[in-house]
Amino acid sequence: MVTNNLKKFNTPVFPFTAIVGQEEMKLALQLNVIDPKIGGVMIMGDRGTGKSTTIRAIADLLPEIEIVKDDPFNSHKSDLELMGNEVKMAIQNNKNLETELIKIPMVDLPLGATEDRVCGTIDIEKALTEGIKAFEPGLLAKANRGLLYVDEVI
Repeated sequence: MVTNNLKKFNTPVFPFTAIVGQEEMKLALQLNVIDPKIGGVMIMGDRGTGKSTTIRAIADLLPEIEIVKDDPFNSHKSDLELMGNEVKMAIQNNKNLETELIKIPMVDLPLGATEDRVCGTIDIEKALTEGIKAFEPGLLAKANRGLLYVDEVI
């Protein structure tokens, strides 16, 4: 019962429209949301200039997206460019895919994240217990079709 209530709990986010100044940053983020093929936005600034607040605010504005249920890559059910291999194979085999709506993911890349944490690695648990090779997706898979936020770049 407590865990069900926690899933419904949302941390309040400062409204995007209430952010004063930073017009170039806000425009760049809006353009990137409109056309993700831009490839991302690099924001630089001193501490306290509202970088993180602005990112979280725009992520909160974005609509929910439809994904294939239990897919670690947030695959789209009909757009081939937005599908993982398992979903493509399921469609080729005429399997019925369940979908669900989720908030667009915003994933924070932690400082000192290792390559396997970012890109993914072999699922050791499955390999040892079931004897099968399986891939355990990393943070890039979790952020697919969403936002990847890198706070500190050195």
